Amino acid sequence: GDKMEGLSAELPFLSSDSDHLYDDEQLQQMVSVFTAHPMPVAKAVGDAARCEGNRGPLVKFGCARPLVDLLSENDDAKAQAARAIGNLCYDHPENRMEFHKLGAIRLLVSILASQEAAPTSTSNITTTPLERNVAGALANLASETPECQVEILQAGGVEYLLGVVVGGADEHSVAMAVRALMNLAEHEKAQEVIGSSDVVTAYFEMLTDTDSLPEPVVADVVSTLVTLARFQPNRLVMVDRCRAIAVLFKVVQQSINEMKMEHDLDEPEGDSDGEEEQPIALAIADLLLLLLDDDNTKPSFILQNLHNEVLAFILHHAYLFERSQPVTPQLRLLQKVFRQLTKIVGVACINEQVSHAITSQLTSVLKLTTIIDPDMQLGSLLILGNLARADEQSVSLVEQGVHKSVFSMMVEFPNDQRVQQLAIGALRNFAIPVANRNRLTDDGIFPPTIRILSCPNQVLQFAAVHLLRTLTAGNVEAAQKFVNDGGMESLLLLVCGEGPNLEDEDEVNTGESSEKVKDLRVQYEATRYLVRLLADTKEGQDRERFTSRINEKLVTGIISLLLSPFSVLQEEGSFALAMLSLVRPGWILGVSNRWLLI
Repeated sequence: GDKMEGLSAELPFLSSDSDHLYDDEQLQQMVSVFTAHPMPVAKAVGDAARCEGNRGPLVKFGCARPLVDLLSENDDAKAQAARAIGNLCYDHPENRMEFHKLGAIRLLVSILASQEAAPTSTSNITTTPLERNVAGALANLASETPECQVEILQAGGVEYLLGVVVGGADEHSVAMAVRALMNLAEHEKAQEVIGSSDVVTAYFEMLTDTDSLPEPVVADVVSTLVTLARFQPNRLVMVDRCRAIAVLFKVVQQSINEMKMEHDLDEPEGDSDGEEEQPIALAIADLLLLLLDDDNTKPSFILQNLHNEVLAFILHHAYLFERSQPVTPQLRLLQKVFRQLTKIVGVACINEQVSHAITSQLTSVLKLTTIIDPDMQLGSLLILGNLARADEQSVSLVEQGVHKSVFSMMVEFPNDQRVQQLAIGALRNFAIPVANRNRLTDDGIFPPTIRILSCPNQVLQFAAVHLLRTLTAGNVEAAQKFVNDGGMESLLLLVCGEGPNLEDEDEVNTGESSEKVKDLRVQYEATRYLVRLLADTKEGQDRERFTSRINEKLVTGIISLLLSPFSVLQEEGSFALAMLSLVRPGWILGVSNRWLLI
């Protein structure tokens, strides 16, 4: 009390307002009396540092060294110094580097070590305000500052911060330690160090009882796990040792149920451009996707029998995409989560074991295709396309008419390039087994695919050419059907670079200026397809009938490929002319001579 009275007498300007901005003269005066009143000044500096504008000047005027010195005094002094250091380093890279240079980090870590916070077990270990303040200081020092992150690692900080996490007596201490580990995990070296410690196991134990944790702590735990999962060995630890897939899905279910309650209570939203806060369920869905995007972890999706549970859970909430639902902020977030869950199933289906298991739930997958939402359609297409990667499964799916659902999505979403592109890709997978091709052509796949050749989108043109090549490969009857349905005219326009005006032209640097040009990959693939068609047709009348729609203008366009700066186009153009000359050698030669003379 006497010390505070003395400090108040010397610094009458001190304010109890934590957001008070002092001028430089006042801050300099505060630092000047540090030696005379170390404890109260440390508290005053900690208070003042809560205002962003005070942080830089306080360190500039010399408060850093006396604060670091206090870390070697009694526990009360250490607690006040740690609090001040943490506040000074919040969102201030220059201050972090200053305390790093003065050796504050090793002193802070040694304080945690001396408090015996290292976890020898999960028995009750009480944390103190000192440990809470030290963990908070380390959290701010570790934020986006590699030099500080490395020093905390080298000093053994991971072990002692985990001690606070598992033994924290109050939620604030746990929150600070979790935040410190989250910031620390951003460093690549830390991802390996933390992953090899008991942090991952402890965090998944925490997630089994999220009701006992504040939501910000759960969010930081999940964020840390997402970061750690970037390091492949950590993904294996999470999935194999911690049953991560099952634990995380349970948390997603719990979070979604809470969000549904909020959605039911919310008023429909008006027009708003505000950012939506990412819910824990969406962060966990992102983590699940990251974990399953690994060949070694995908089988866990079926070993834990989650594929049935996830599909049933998604379909149970399909009503959230009905137009009758009142549009609330929570509804938008819920829809994002379910879109991500559907994508997770699709990614897992790349694995042969998972794909086979999902095939047994085909009825559920087909129900997903009926949800009128582009992103849900994308997820269901990803599932079906990956199921069709295995030839035997692909044939079975076509026999059951599954391709018709994919075909419908290609036709019914003309304004969504993503849906159309993925639908075309899925149909190409269906077309790879020879046994499926006649069924696909008989069901009318050519006309809408040919129309896509004339659309103003090069990505879709490219995908459509690939699909058509697969459908007609080695099949003269299918090739003739392609011609009869008007495909040759559209194809030759692409070969000659005379397609429609494009909506997504690529900007190419020509050296002196930038200009809009067409994607030459489309022209290349179209020319390759033309050569393949000509090579596959029979000799004589069949080939002549097949090439009857090629006119002089289009032949001139093919000849122009010979002057392309790209050797692949020159080569394919040569092949095309060679094939055409087998039918009408004199005519082709005449056109060539006239074009060359011009």
